[in-house]
Amino acid sequence: MDIFRLTFQLGVFFAIYSFIWFFIDIGIKIMTSGMVKGVLFTYLTKAIKYLFLVNVIFLLSIGENQNATVNIQSLVPVVFILFLYFIGKFQKNQNTNALFSRMGVQSSKTQFNARYEIGLISLSFLTFVLLVLEPYLANNVIARWFKESIIDIETTRIIGFIFKVIGFFFLLNILTKTIHSFQYIIGKLTSAKSDSGQDQFDDFEEVE
Repeated sequence: MDIFRLTFQLGVFFAIYSFIWFFIDIGIKIMTSGMVKGVLFTYLTKAIKYLFLVNVIFLLSIGENQNATVNIQSLVPVVFILFLYFIGKFQKNQNTNALFSRMGVQSSKTQFNARYEIGLISLSFLTFVLLVLEPYLANNVIARWFKESIIDIETTRIIGFIFKVIGFFFLLNILTKTIHSFQYIIGKLTSAKSDSGQDQFDDFEEVE
Protein backbone atom coordinates (compact mmCIF):
# COMPACT_ATOMS: atom_id res chain seq x y z
CA MET A 1 0.00 0.00 0.00
CA ASP A 2 1.55 3.31 -1.08
CA ILE A 3 1.87 6.17 1.39
CA PHE A 4 -0.83 8.31 -0.23
CA ARG A 5 -3.40 5.54 -0.18
CA LEU A 6 -2.46 4.66 3.39
CA THR A 7 -2.80 8.27 4.53
CA PHE A 8 -6.17 8.59 2.81
CA GLN A 9 -7.41 5.33 4.36
CA LEU A 10 -6.26 6.29 7.85
CA GLY A 11 -7.96 9.66 7.43
CA VAL A 12 -11.24 7.83 6.74
CA PHE A 13 -10.68 5.59 9.78
CA PHE A 14 -9.90 8.56 12.05
CA ALA A 15 -13.03 10.38 10.91
CA ILE A 16 -15.32 7.37 11.39
CA TYR A 17 -13.81 6.59 14.80
CA SER A 18 -14.44 10.19 15.91
CA PHE A 19 -17.99 9.89 14.60
CA ILE A 20 -18.61 6.74 16.67
CA TRP A 21 -16.90 8.23 19.72
CA PHE A 22 -19.17 11.29 19.48
CA PHE A 23 -22.14 9.10 20.46
CA ILE A 24 -20.12 7.26 23.12
CA ASP A 25 -19.16 10.63 24.59
CA ILE A 26 -22.82 11.66 24.70
CA GLY A 27 -23.61 8.44 26.57
CA ILE A 28 -20.82 9.11 29.07
CA LYS A 29 -22.12 12.63 29.67
CA ILE A 30 -25.65 11.34 30.23
CA MET A 31 -24.46 8.69 32.70
CA THR A 32 -22.29 11.18 34.59
CA SER A 33 -24.72 14.10 34.53
CA GLY A 34 -24.81 15.85 37.89
CA MET A 35 -21.28 14.78 38.76
CA VAL A 36 -18.53 17.32 39.27
CA LYS A 37 -16.10 16.61 36.43
CA GLY A 38 -12.64 18.15 36.59
CA VAL A 39 -9.57 18.01 34.39
CA LEU A 40 -8.63 14.49 35.53
CA PHE A 41 -12.01 13.11 34.48
CA THR A 42 -11.72 14.86 31.11
CA TYR A 43 -8.28 13.37 30.47
CA LEU A 44 -9.28 9.93 31.73
CA THR A 45 -12.03 9.88 29.09
CA LYS A 46 -9.61 11.16 26.48
CA ALA A 47 -7.06 8.50 27.46
CA ILE A 48 -9.63 5.76 26.84
CA LYS A 49 -10.47 7.34 23.49
CA TYR A 50 -6.82 7.57 22.40
CA LEU A 51 -5.83 4.09 23.58
CA PHE A 52 -8.69 2.39 21.77
CA LEU A 53 -7.97 4.52 18.69
CA VAL A 54 -4.40 3.24 18.66
CA ASN A 55 -5.67 -0.30 19.23
CA VAL A 56 -8.17 -0.09 16.36
CA ILE A 57 -5.70 1.54 13.95
CA PHE A 58 -3.23 -1.24 14.75
CA LEU A 59 -5.86 -3.90 13.99
CA LEU A 60 -6.86 -2.20 10.75
CA SER A 61 -3.20 -1.85 9.73
CA ILE A 62 -2.25 -5.50 10.18
CA GLY A 63 -5.45 -6.83 8.61
CA GLU A 64 -6.08 -10.48 9.35
CA ASN A 65 -2.60 -11.20 10.73
CA GLN A 66 -3.41 -10.70 14.41
CA ASN A 67 -1.74 -13.97 15.41
CA ALA A 68 1.20 -13.71 13.02
CA THR A 69 4.51 -11.90 13.35
CA VAL A 70 3.98 -8.21 12.73
CA ASN A 71 5.98 -6.58 9.94
CA ILE A 72 7.41 -3.61 11.83
CA GLN A 73 8.70 -1.91 8.68
CA SER A 74 5.19 -1.72 7.21
CA LEU A 75 3.96 0.04 10.37
CA VAL A 76 6.52 2.88 10.22
CA PRO A 77 4.32 5.05 7.95
CA VAL A 78 1.34 4.35 10.24
CA VAL A 79 3.31 5.58 13.26
CA PHE A 80 4.36 8.72 11.36
CA ILE A 81 0.76 9.51 10.37
CA LEU A 82 -0.43 8.82 13.91
CA PHE A 83 2.21 11.23 15.20
CA LEU A 84 1.02 13.99 12.87
CA TYR A 85 -2.59 13.25 13.81
CA PHE A 86 -1.91 13.56 17.55
CA ILE A 87 0.20 16.69 17.05
CA GLY A 88 -2.67 18.20 15.08
CA LYS A 89 -5.06 17.37 17.93
CA PHE A 90 -2.67 18.90 20.45
CA GLN A 91 -2.38 22.13 18.47
CA LYS A 92 -6.14 22.31 17.92
CA ASN A 93 -6.90 21.83 21.64
CA GLN A 94 -4.23 24.37 22.57
CA ASN A 95 -5.59 26.97 20.14
CA THR A 96 -9.19 26.33 21.24
CA ASN A 97 -8.22 26.73 24.88
CA ALA A 98 -6.36 29.98 24.14
CA LEU A 99 -9.32 31.35 22.17
CA PHE A 100 -11.89 30.59 24.87
CA SER A 101 -9.55 31.85 27.59
CA ARG A 102 -9.31 35.22 25.83
CA MET A 103 -13.10 35.27 25.69
CA GLY A 104 -13.31 34.47 29.41
CA VAL A 105 -15.12 31.17 28.78
CA GLN A 106 -14.25 28.10 30.83
CA SER A 107 -15.94 24.71 30.46
CA SER A 108 -15.04 21.02 30.23
CA LYS A 109 -14.52 21.50 26.49
CA THR A 110 -11.87 24.17 27.05
CA GLN A 111 -9.94 22.38 29.79
CA PHE A 112 -6.39 21.98 28.52
CA ASN A 113 -3.22 20.82 30.22
CA ALA A 114 -0.14 20.59 28.00
CA ARG A 115 1.57 18.13 30.36
CA TYR A 116 -1.42 15.78 30.33
CA GLU A 117 -1.74 16.09 26.55
CA ILE A 118 1.91 15.16 26.00
CA GLY A 119 1.55 12.34 28.52
CA LEU A 120 -1.47 10.96 26.64
CA ILE A 121 0.33 11.07 23.31
CA SER A 122 3.37 9.33 24.83
CA LEU A 123 1.16 6.69 26.45
CA SER A 124 -0.60 6.11 23.12
CA PHE A 125 2.68 5.46 21.31
CA LEU A 126 3.90 3.18 24.10
CA THR A 127 0.65 1.26 23.73
CA PHE A 128 1.26 0.95 19.99
CA VAL A 129 4.76 -0.42 20.66
CA LEU A 130 3.30 -2.91 23.16
CA LEU A 131 0.78 -4.09 20.57
CA VAL A 132 3.57 -4.55 18.03
CA LEU A 133 5.43 -6.73 20.52
CA GLU A 134 2.30 -8.55 21.72
CA PRO A 135 -0.24 -8.45 18.83
CA TYR A 136 -2.72 -10.76 20.58
CA LEU A 137 -3.50 -7.97 23.08
CA ALA A 138 -5.01 -5.90 20.27
CA ASN A 139 -7.56 -8.57 19.44
CA ASN A 140 -10.01 -7.74 22.24
CA VAL A 141 -13.80 -7.49 22.13
CA ILE A 142 -14.07 -3.68 22.23
CA ALA A 143 -11.40 -3.09 19.58
CA ARG A 144 -12.96 -5.69 17.30
CA TRP A 145 -16.35 -3.98 17.70
CA PHE A 146 -14.83 -0.63 16.74
CA LYS A 147 -13.07 -2.20 13.77
CA GLU A 148 -16.19 -3.92 12.45
CA SER A 149 -18.28 -0.77 12.98
CA ILE A 150 -15.73 1.36 11.10
CA ILE A 151 -15.66 -1.07 8.17
CA ASP A 152 -19.48 -1.27 8.08
CA ILE A 153 -19.80 2.53 8.00
CA GLU A 154 -17.05 2.88 5.40
CA THR A 155 -18.77 0.44 3.05
CA THR A 156 -22.15 2.18 3.39
CA ARG A 157 -22.82 3.99 0.10
CA ILE A 158 -23.76 7.54 1.10
CA ILE A 159 -22.21 8.02 4.53
CA GLY A 160 -19.12 6.10 3.42
CA PHE A 161 -18.66 8.58 0.56
CA ILE A 162 -18.88 11.48 3.03
CA PHE A 163 -16.09 10.01 5.14
CA LYS A 164 -14.01 9.38 2.02
CA VAL A 165 -14.27 13.10 1.26
CA ILE A 166 -13.04 13.79 4.81
CA GLY A 167 -10.22 11.31 4.23
CA PHE A 168 -9.19 13.22 1.10
CA PHE A 169 -8.93 16.48 3.04
CA PHE A 170 -7.03 14.65 5.78
CA LEU A 171 -4.56 13.52 3.11
CA LEU A 172 -4.10 17.10 1.93
CA ASN A 173 -3.63 18.27 5.53
CA ILE A 174 -0.97 15.63 6.22
CA LEU A 175 0.86 16.49 3.00
CA THR A 176 0.79 20.19 3.89
CA LYS A 177 2.13 19.53 7.40
CA THR A 178 4.86 17.27 6.05
CA ILE A 179 5.97 19.87 3.49
CA HIS A 180 5.98 22.63 6.13
CA SER A 181 7.99 20.39 8.49
CA PHE A 182 10.64 19.74 5.85
CA GLN A 183 10.74 23.43 4.94
CA TYR A 184 11.20 24.32 8.62
CA ILE A 185 14.00 21.78 9.07
CA ILE A 186 15.76 22.87 5.87
CA GLY A 187 15.39 26.51 6.89
CA LYS A 188 16.92 25.80 10.31
CA LEU A 189 19.83 23.86 8.79
CA THR A 190 20.47 26.59 6.23
CA SER A 191 20.31 29.26 8.92
CA ALA A 192 22.72 27.32 11.16
CA LYS A 193 25.24 26.94 8.31
CA SER A 194 24.91 30.60 7.44
CA ASP A 195 25.44 31.67 11.07
CA SER A 196 28.45 29.36 11.36
CA GLY A 197 30.03 30.83 8.24
CA GLN A 198 29.37 34.36 9.46
CA ASP A 199 30.95 33.63 12.85
CA GLN A 200 34.10 32.31 11.19
CA PHE A 201 34.30 35.41 9.00
CA ASP A 202 33.85 37.68 12.03
CA ASP A 203 36.64 35.85 13.88
CA PHE A 204 38.96 36.29 10.92
CA GLU A 205 38.20 40.01 10.75
CA GLU A 206 39.03 40.37 14.46
CA VAL A 207 42.39 38.64 14.04
CA GLU A 208 43.28 40.93 11.17
